[in-house]
Amino acid sequence: MKAIIKVLLVSGILLTGAASAFAAPQECQDLINSSEKLWMDCKYDESDKAIDQALAKCPKLGELYWRKARNLYDRVESLPRDKRPDKQASISIYNQIISLSEKCIQLSPNDGMCWHWKGVGLGRRGSTKGVLNSLGDLRELESTYAKAESLRPNYRAENGVGDAMGDIYTARGQIYRVVPDWFILKTLFGARGDIAKSVDYQRKAVKQVPQRIEYNKELGVSLICYGQKENDPKAIAEGKDYLKKIATLPALKESDKVDKEHALQLLKDPDLACGYSRDAQQVQSKEEFEKNQKK
Repeated sequence: MKAIIKVLLVSGILLTGAASAFAAPQECQDLINSSEKLWMDCKYDESDKAIDQALAKCPKLGELYWRKARNLYDRVESLPRDKRPDKQASISIYNQIISLSEKCIQLSPNDGMCWHWKGVGLGRRGSTKGVLNSLGDLRELESTYAKAESLRPNYRAENGVGDAMGDIYTARGQIYRVVPDWFILKTLFGARGDIAKSVDYQRKAVKQVPQRIEYNKELGVSLICYGQKENDPKAIAEGKDYLKKIATLPALKESDKVDKEHALQLLKDPDLACGYSRDAQQVQSKEEFEKNQKK
């Protein structure tokens, strides 16, 4: 094993994620590095071109598929809600993200980034349909993210705007906040919301990358939601402090600009916190749940 590692180091091959099925040939690694820089510059079309060139040479390299999935996601996430594709077009994009991630899992089953991006696709498809319309996916979503977290992928973008474990933590925190905490959901669908867990996961994300706008926003939102549910004014005040902090942080991604606007909206109307999602406000009422169950 040491001899293999030595050969990889000498050849200059860089492995990202937790584990790949095989090491990328240098020409593919160069294209991956190029796509990464273009992604950090929010040039998603150009990043895709580099990934497609790498796919033509190395179609069995799993990480290429999660990188392509990420570009699809970030194109949509960088848009304000009123400029996003319509519901069906968005669901189609998230289905593509899921398919690409499943190909990644097939090729590199021990790469947590593959599992993370499948979770992203499932989660965003769910919030686009509406969380109460997507409870049938909840068990798979929970198990997908549990797998991603257990694999502890080590990917981190050079500027910190992408961090595998931070992204996994914040995604799990979002799920535990927007999914209602009703016991019946655990019985019927294998998982339920838990606002205390949501806050814990968001704190882990902020600890991972303290200056990341999305992490600070999500921690602020979860704290406000926790304070409202638990009648804890200190938690609400702390949450508002995190949302105010966002104005002082540099925007590194196009979606950061959206998050800065949303932070201001949430400060004006904190009652949005529990059902907040960047793509759409979520309905969490038992009346709506009961209507859906009767359909």
